[in-house]
Amino acid sequence: MNSWVKKSIELAHSHGYLDKLSKIYPINVSMARDISSEERERVKKALRERDLKQTVLELLKLEKFPIDDPYIGFLRKHKEAIGKNPKTVKRIGRKLLKMGFDDILLGASKEKSASRQFGQMFRKYLAKLNIPILDKNEFVDYKGTAILEGGDDALKSFAKEHLNYRGDKGLDLILKTKRHFVIGEAKFITTGGGTQDKSFREAISFVKRKSGNTIHIAILDGVLWVFNDSNKRKKKSLYSSVKKLRERQVVLSALLLKDFIKSLE
Repeated sequence: MNSWVKKSIELAHSHGYLDKLSKIYPINVSMARDISSEERERVKKALRERDLKQTVLELLKLEKFPIDDPYIGFLRKHKEAIGKNPKTVKRIGRKLLKMGFDDILLGASKEKSASRQFGQMFRKYLAKLNIPILDKNEFVDYKGTAILEGGDDALKSFAKEHLNYRGDKGLDLILKTKRHFVIGEAKFITTGGGTQDKSFREAISFVKRKSGNTIHIAILDGVLWVFNDSNKRKKKSLYSSVKKLRERQVVLSALLLKDFIKSLE
């Protein structure tokens, strides 16, 4: 079994695994979206005047539209379409009027999905590793161990330009030591099935690919490290799949990342 997989499985079954993990992926009690008093007043005014078009316009300015509707994404990206499609706007507007101001605010301030913030949480964790985090120009010339600063798209661009990376997805980590470059994806697999299985498969595919001499790693946490009776009925469970990885196909818990970096030094 891959040594980092073995260590991760042991760690996941040890005392306090989730407690330690919560320092990397903290889940706030409330992640509700904030709506300013000015935004509230504009929505209330449009509703009071029963101005359907203006109500839709004001709500499109908010981070979350209060109802799920397949046409909202188009209107949000192409606001000129609001004046060109009166029947669609009327349909959406009437539904909003029936909801009323309080329910509209409740829908628009709905809590953010924690899973969508895991990438940002992971980057904050990197800052706690006591490893220099450098911008692109400093990183290129730095002689020791360092982490490249930037979001997933910026890291992807750097990897394509300097590390022969050919993937389409953004990256969560680019690291250099005196002898190695490392690129990584980080994911918290909260459950099996659906998009979570897809995220897992993408991560496993990522570590099996090569970008020149750069090491690919997947920094994974969650249910993939746990064996249970349901695994016996699944020939391709997350747990069984990760156990089959070769030694150089590095998949590990974020809690072991610092140890992995030290092993490269």
